[in-house]
Amino acid sequence: MKKRNTRDVVVIALLILAGCSAPQTQKVDTEATMKPELTLQVASLNMSSLNKRIEKKDIERFSRMLKKEQIEVLSVQGITRYPGVETRVDFVNELIAKSDLRHAFGEMMNSSGRQTGNGIFSSYPLRNNHNQPFEGVKSASFEAALQSSVDGGVKDIVVVSTLLPSKASETEQSACLRMISKNTDSKEPLIVTGNLPLSERVRSIGRYEDVSDATGASKTKNLTTHIWYTSDGMLKLIGARTLETDFGTMLVAQFGLFRQVQPANN
Repeated sequence: MKKRNTRDVVVIALLILAGCSAPQTQKVDTEATMKPELTLQVASLNMSSLNKRIEKKDIERFSRMLKKEQIEVLSVQGITRYPGVETRVDFVNELIAKSDLRHAFGEMMNSSGRQTGNGIFSSYPLRNNHNQPFEGVKSASFEAALQSSVDGGVKDIVVVSTLLPSKASETEQSACLRMISKNTDSKEPLIVTGNLPLSERVRSIGRYEDVSDATGASKTKNLTTHIWYTSDGMLKLIGARTLETDFGTMLVAQFGLFRQVQPANN
């Protein structure tokens, strides 16, 4: 009888230990899942209304700011260039000369030596660049969307820099966004930047989230550039802020990138 009691005590003790250790293991796995594989600082700047002549010192200050703020992907809309004009400082060429950023440029218009377009700059490799003009939209006047795949190692992130027609109706804006979505891989996280509309109905076409909805900082200013992102669970907004530059107000968002889709409440 005594031997049986001893054996029962041992069995009960083992069961208690097993029961205590199981929840602890599960908690560790859950915490590991919630941690992003990569964090990414994305900035957006609209230069389409800039009415000052760009100087080298402006680019130098801007480049130092990008490094200080650890901006890894920069989207710029409405860049004006004067190819071949030596008296003009080229924003794109000068910025890449002052930094280690890769770049892509999508032309919108080239007339009488004046070129306009959108740019994407990245500390990560860029590939699969595509420039999408908004054909068939009545109010469009050479506006377009530049799309690049950013190789973040963990997963590619598609970044779009666009100027939408300023006088476009909601129907025309929706048509432009459908053109953008048509050229993107639905399995890849998508970030769209530019003079995006405030209309939730237009935004719902691609099931986008607006960075402005998640931060008070971006709502305090009349921003000319916005950042939307797909709410597919692989891309999570960590925080956002605005910065004043020589070229206007820049919106910065920090994202967490996950290898797999995360629950909505994480």
